[in-house]
Amino acid sequence: MISHANSFRRVAAGASLVLAPLCLLLGMAADPTRPGVDDPLVYANNPVAVGVSATLLHYAWVLWVPGVIGLVHLVRRKGVVLAHIAGVVAVLGLINFSSLMISDFFDIVLFRNLPVDQAEKLMQDAAQPAMIAAWQLPGMIGSFLGLVLVAVAYARAGRAGWWFPAGVLAGIAIWLVGASSWNLILGLGGPVLLLVVFGAVGVSLIRMPDEQWSPARTGAEH
Repeated sequence: MISHANSFRRVAAGASLVLAPLCLLLGMAADPTRPGVDDPLVYANNPVAVGVSATLLHYAWVLWVPGVIGLVHLVRRKGVVLAHIAGVVAVLGLINFSSLMISDFFDIVLFRNLPVDQAEKLMQDAAQPAMIAAWQLPGMIGSFLGLVLVAVAYARAGRAGWWFPAGVLAGIAIWLVGASSWNLILGLGGPVLLLVVFGAVGVSLIRMPDEQWSPARTGAEH
């Protein structure tokens, strides 16, 4: 299959849509923080769990990129402009967001080697305006907004029902609320929902005939 362009790209895109939310779910499950416990040393005291969690979260955002490209590829005629714009926003956002996961490793080292107040100050000082404006905000906004809009374009093109963008929006919202409030049920429930909706679409790509993935060009498609 690796020598067959259509088959390899179709399966790779579909597998990415399954693996990305799975990595997000596993990354959240591996996070050593617990609901209602504000422990500044939790990362320093659990370096292995933090490293596993950060790595899984990094690959969640990375793996969504080929999946998004695959979804955009399948949007033809109706919704093409939205798909192209949303795809660019999503890909740039996901790449930016994946890079932010490296801060967890700095948390481990700083809080293991410095007093809590000094470590916290260093982390706060590192949040320079350029980092926030060019990395953090584009990463978060681009990733979440882009994924939702790509799902909207995919549904608008008739490739999936409207349950797809609705599920993506709900999954992201639930996850963000859970992550910000340290609610374990919501923090894991959002990724579970994302795994269900993206997984369903990903499996449909894997099972899709090559002719549907890359049909012969016609005059109407130019």
